[in-house]
Amino acid sequence: MKPSQRNKFILGLGHQKCGTSWLHSYLNQSEHFANGYAKEFHVWDNLDIPLFKNVRPKFSLSRFLNQKKRMLYKMANHPNYYFDYFNNLMKKKKFMTADISPSYCGLKAERLQFIKREFLERGIDVKVVILVREPLSRIKSAVRFNLDRKNYSEGIKPFENNFISALEQYYKTEHCLLRTTYKNIIVEASKAFKSEDIHIGLYENMFEENEVSRLSEFLQIQPNFEFAKVHVNKTKGVVSDTHLDTEIKDYYTDTYEFMKSEFPIVTSLWT
Repeated sequence: MKPSQRNKFILGLGHQKCGTSWLHSYLNQSEHFANGYAKEFHVWDNLDIPLFKNVRPKFSLSRFLNQKKRMLYKMANHPNYYFDYFNNLMKKKKFMTADISPSYCGLKAERLQFIKREFLERGIDVKVVILVREPLSRIKSAVRFNLDRKNYSEGIKPFENNFISALEQYYKTEHCLLRTTYKNIIVEASKAFKSEDIHIGLYENMFEENEVSRLSEFLQIQPNFEFAKVHVNKTKGVVSDTHLDTEIKDYYTDTYEFMKSEFPIVTSLWT
């Protein structure tokens, strides 16, 4: 496969615990990928989504001394800086870069159209990647991840250490709904981008060779099948409660039904 010489920006639109870290690692192993200072830049969610404060970062000494915070401040307050930053990353053989922020799953079509337009004005194509996972598995993985890192900012009460109790607290929260209602971002992205510019991957089969090939063709890079054996941030230590599992699946019935309708393969994958 001959790589395209036209610069490409990969916009990751979710979802949390659905393989976004693997996606970033897969991009990063390509000789054509220009890695930025982070996997997740969190510019547009910070500006647009009320759940993430919807406030432009303010200047402070601590922000100035921290590179990520300093860059976020500049990008959020001067949007041209965001687009110019990525444009400047791509030099010589580097024709691809990315911002893979899972919480961008809450963005609207208007913001996506703005991002697309600004990059196109700089001669850069935008390709969207949306990763999804069986909802119950995604939710459990998120709970395990948050408990392990003692993150109590997504609806789990401080100092909680019981998995089932944390799961009960989390699954109806605004944070969980945003990250599990896959229909929202799929519909919004479809309003802003052509279908050929959107890749939707399923966590359950994304490590198979045919899916690695499909993703690689979309990105226009050589497939690396050895990388299909690499699982990044694989979740361990989740447990089951039959009654609670059923309750959570029922709560997200609309998500299951939408995905089965649009992507029939999930009927066999999400058992």
